[in-house]
Amino acid sequence: MKEKIMKLSVLVGICAIALFIMVGLASADGAFHHHIKGVYAVTGLSACSPLGSESPVSPGVMEGDYTFRTDGTGLFNGVARNLPPGPNFAVRAEFTYTVTKKGRIEFQYPFPPGGLQGGYVDDKGEFQVLMTMNAGPSHGVISPDGKTITISCGPQWPLWQIDAVGDEIPGTRMLCVTSYTGVRIE
Repeated sequence: MKEKIMKLSVLVGICAIALFIMVGLASADGAFHHHIKGVYAVTGLSACSPLGSESPVSPGVMEGDYTFRTDGTGLFNGVARNLPPGPNFAVRAEFTYTVTKKGRIEFQYPFPPGGLQGGYVDDKGEFQVLMTMNAGPSHGVISPDGKTITISCGPQWPLWQIDAVGDEIPGTRMLCVTSYTGVRIE
């Protein structure tokens, strides 16, 4: 009788271990796709044209770091270099994001009112805001292994500058196209 109980307990133990392994693999897949954690260095092109203009503004190069937290929030810090040589801007944004199981990312920019800030870093190392846009890059894709990311937005809706209380500044509507690619560095 003791032998049968021992064989049964070994069989139940093996089944339980197999069940825990399958649940662990399934939850690991779901956990990755709904949250991103880490810092991604990105670079790419960005171009904006005033709404209704027939002459597009020349493109610029954008590079910086996207920091993602597992609570669905993140930061972007970077620099925009305009071509031909023109003004360079320090750029920053706080954002929230969601990720589907297929790795598609949607960005929202609720902080401070609006989103993407352009400015410069002063002699003390502090960011000085010159302009704030109502949004920033709006969607992206992360690879299944979490090592590469693509972030972009298109001209389907206009962007505009906003004032300190979050209202649109008249005459600042523009259509922008951005496309960044990056790799995980942390």
